[in-house]
Amino acid sequence: MGDQDEAKTLAPGFLIAVPQLTDPNFKQSVILLLQQSDDGALGLVINRESPILLRDLCKDHEISYAGDPAKRVRVGGPVQPEQGLVLYDGGLDDPEGRAVLDGLQVSASTKTLQHLCEDAKIRFHCFSGYAGWAPGQLEGEMAQNAWFTAPMDVKLVFDADRDKVWELAMERRTRDL
Repeated sequence: MGDQDEAKTLAPGFLIAVPQLTDPNFKQSVILLLQQSDDGALGLVINRESPILLRDLCKDHEISYAGDPAKRVRVGGPVQPEQGLVLYDGGLDDPEGRAVLDGLQVSASTKTLQHLCEDAKIRFHCFSGYAGWAPGQLEGEMAQNAWFTAPMDVKLVFDADRDKVWELAMERRTRDL
């Protein structure tokens, strides 16, 4: 990727579904765009829960989990729903993690999930699947005004009520215009 491509990337940042977007996979979604290049783009819907309890997922993988029994796996997007990803704050020294930005990492490793489930001090979300775009597809959607953009805000990922993330992102976008 050249310097010109680096300047055009929206990652890391948020894609906010416009109110008119009716696709059930993305209606009122906020996507944390993790990477964007000439090869396409990849992100995680941060405000959708699945019916799967995290404790049940951990049990299936023989991982001990002592966290919130009501915590659910999130739906990261419609692509490869069998693919698990964890998004976590920087409190874990993880050789399998990839920095999204300072203080935020992502990993597809079951070992990472195990460490996170064992350490109640580290904030994280577990996702099934992701949102993906083929080369040029996201740029086309942006040209059709299917998404608003907003700068990355870790508070929306970890601190905001999941049911209010879209509204908060829209308010922030309006405030920052």
